[in-house]
Amino acid sequence: MTKMIIIRHGESLGNAKLVFLGHTDWDLTETGYKQAEKTANFLDDMKIDVIYSSDLIRAYNTVLPIAERRNMEIIKSENLREINAGEWEGMKFIEIEEKYPENHSIWMNDIGNAVCNGGETVKELQIRIKKELDRIAKENPGKTVCIGTHATPIRTMLCEWKGLPITETKNFGWVQNASVTIVNYNDDGTYTLELEAESAHLKDVPSVKLEHI
Repeated sequence: MTKMIIIRHGESLGNAKLVFLGHTDWDLTETGYKQAEKTANFLDDMKIDVIYSSDLIRAYNTVLPIAERRNMEIIKSENLREINAGEWEGMKFIEIEEKYPENHSIWMNDIGNAVCNGGETVKELQIRIKKELDRIAKENPGKTVCIGTHATPIRTMLCEWKGLPITETKNFGWVQNASVTIVNYNDDGTYTLELEAESAHLKDVPSVKLEHI
């Protein structure tokens, strides 16, 4: 069994400015950096053998305090990135709603069937993330792995971890910035969800409340 501690990045400049980032590489806000420290505090007593992160700076800088406290390196992976948002990259949410009303409506109301114009479908994202998590787990048998990633990957994987079809993604809300989810990758290739979107340690540093991502 491989234990995977999966962390959503802290509040980003995109979150604060209501901009859809996708692969756009913007950093954390001051609040996001505080959340990263709070999450590192939360995990201080937990054994961690290896740390991976999306190569986007908002995810990397969220797990950086965890790595620094342990004098560990962070292995970057572009396969852990947020959804490729195509033409939506760097657009304000209100602009996406105005320019792409049909696909925006699907994103808001039936996200499992959504696609960013010119980018990935949510299903394609889920396949990408699962393939990468499977790879990481198989390369680290018996270890505890910390992973920094993004909101949509976690939201879609909650369906996978709970044995539900991708169409059920609409029934899971966005996990909070810098929240902690723990899953176990079992020897038979299945996952067992141990902790879902733990965020009590962040009560003093809340994020902007988001409906989009």
